[in-house]
Amino acid sequence: MTLRSADATLRAFTHVADDRSHGDGPLAGMPVGVKEIIDVAGMPVGLGSALFADRVPRTDAEAVARLRAAGAVIAAITTSTPFACGTTTPTDNPRAPGHTPGGSSAGSAAAVGAGLVPVALASQSQASTIRPASYCGVWGFKPSHLALPRGGMHLLSDTLDDLGVMASSLTDLTAVLDVLGVVPGPPAPPRVGLLRLDDGGLPRPETRAALAGLVSRMRGLGVEFVDDDPGLAAFDAAVVGSGQACFDLFAGESAALLRTYVAAGEPDPRLSEMVAHADAIGPEGLAAALRHRAELQAAWAALTPTVDLVLTLSTTNPAPSGHATTGCRRMPATASLLGVPALSAPWLTVDGLPQGVQLLGFAGGDAALLGGARWLDTLLQGDR
Repeated sequence: MTLRSADATLRAFTHVADDRSHGDGPLAGMPVGVKEIIDVAGMPVGLGSALFADRVPRTDAEAVARLRAAGAVIAAITTSTPFACGTTTPTDNPRAPGHTPGGSSAGSAAAVGAGLVPVALASQSQASTIRPASYCGVWGFKPSHLALPRGGMHLLSDTLDDLGVMASSLTDLTAVLDVLGVVPGPPAPPRVGLLRLDDGGLPRPETRAALAGLVSRMRGLGVEFVDDDPGLAAFDAAVVGSGQACFDLFAGESAALLRTYVAAGEPDPRLSEMVAHADAIGPEGLAAALRHRAELQAAWAALTPTVDLVLTLSTTNPAPSGHATTGCRRMPATASLLGVPALSAPWLTVDGLPQGVQLLGFAGGDAALLGGARWLDTLLQGDR
């Protein structure tokens, strides 16, 4: 079966490459999907919009160039919502047909979740890597802000936008991150904090029970959890409502560019809504969001003497049914607002659907987060 025919009903790809040649290196022969807001020379990269249907970059994005130099094969371009902020995509969820795969990196998560490629590049401004990774049952990584190269990637918010990576295994994920510039640390037992974050009380009892069961299992295996810490409790109280601050910041910084796309005829209603929201909050609202971000960043950094990473849900619940939206962004938005690394691990199933577990680290601590995740995953795999 060809890659094109395998994608016929999933619709994770906008383009499949005919040339599967590759060079030598640590990723020699590894097929990689690339989100259609990240430039690939000679391939149609339409930014998720009919306005740019004929756009074919002449040069590779920096991340793509690094992957090629390491021997990877750029196998396909994966779907994105328009400009990585639109309403939805035609892509289905491979682990839950008829449910959203999430967004905006829908195609990257779906292609990896279906086994069409082992790795795909993604992006995140609020939730666009962690959420679809959770919904499609794959590994997803969002770095500390600017820790991965953004050259050749369509940007909307300089404060929030980051390159992300999806993978079918933690081994493949860390191999690609090593090439892209985030060298994973050695496996090490972490001190783990537990937070609800800005979940809005939305996780269902079944979702909370699944997470509680995992935590109980980890405790039984010797994982050190930091309980009853006043700093963690204070942060959980302070972070309530911060998802709105993240959206205010995203809309405020992206409005000028989105306004040009709306004027050019982009029909996705989400763009107009974001422009209208930016106009409504004005410069004062954007400034307030930036102040709130700085306050939360200071509170988060103050947790470093106490914990090595924080464990919580990747998404409030598994993927919702239907394709009208890409789901709730509340849980992943915190890492984007803080600019800290986050990893979605496919460790849970709720009602037969994938549910990611989110691990958050500290700014610049990407290697330590990955090292802690590797230790935890090895422990859990050995307990099966």
